[in-house]
Amino acid sequence: MKRTHFFHGILLIVLILSFMACKDDHGPIYLVSATDHQLITDGKLEISPFSKGEKFLIRGGEGNYTIKNENKEIVDYRYDGDTLTFIPVSIGETSTLIADRSGNSYTLTILVNNPQSNYRVESISAEVEGDKLTFELVKQIAKDTPIQSGGRLLFTYSDASLTLGDLKIFPNHTGNYQVGIFKRSLKYTEDTGQLYQQFQVEMAGSTTNYTFMLFENETSSTQTTDNTSSTNEEGAATTNCFIKEEVTAQYKGEFSGLTKAYRIYHLTKQP
Repeated sequence: MKRTHFFHGILLIVLILSFMACKDDHGPIYLVSATDHQLITDGKLEISPFSKGEKFLIRGGEGNYTIKNENKEIVDYRYDGDTLTFIPVSIGETSTLIADRSGNSYTLTILVNNPQSNYRVESISAEVEGDKLTFELVKQIAKDTPIQSGGRLLFTYSDASLTLGDLKIFPNHTGNYQVGIFKRSLKYTEDTGQLYQQFQVEMAGSTTNYTFMLFENETSSTQTTDNTSSTNEEGAATTNCFIKEEVTAQYKGEFSGLTKAYRIYHLTKQP
């Protein structure tokens, strides 16, 4: 009798361990980035068309995965039994189904799209340098802005080096926008050596051109000195991301003592 109870106990332990193992093996299938080990939690992946391939590890399920790619003309893949690599082929959207023999499955929607930087304008200010300047000049520069608070600037890059592309300017919170093309380069300020991105922009169907100086993760000065003034259009706190647009030529004729004038867009970078 004791021996029977002993074998029953052993059998029970084996069944419990088997159940736990099966539970681990047959859990939901998911993907983990092979580079930063981040989980894809929403079933969506965006890939740059300039990428040489995005690598992921398949986890969950029982293993022995099968992979079904919906459209290889958008995204191709390589799987070596451990690492799954998605390779962009052309712009578009497709999906990939990962399944195992126990009925577990995972569908990933993949969007191949050009890299973008999207900025919302939170407030406008102005900065001027020179002699015999007035506070009214500062207010006028901020008032003359072509992009109001609530507007956006959407940069879409068209090359792997992220130097060329098109810009959509949304002047306000409505859906209307203007289109231009840009050339991007990295520059340093002459006085402090501060790094910024310069965008030379030509607007379509217009003679209007812009020179934007984009500073990210920085704070613009709002202090007033003897020869420098600045103001914020709405009195809002400045953000840590801003664009300076040089407008010296536009106002120098009226203010002969003016040496530098900038319109400043205080921005929030959108996801």
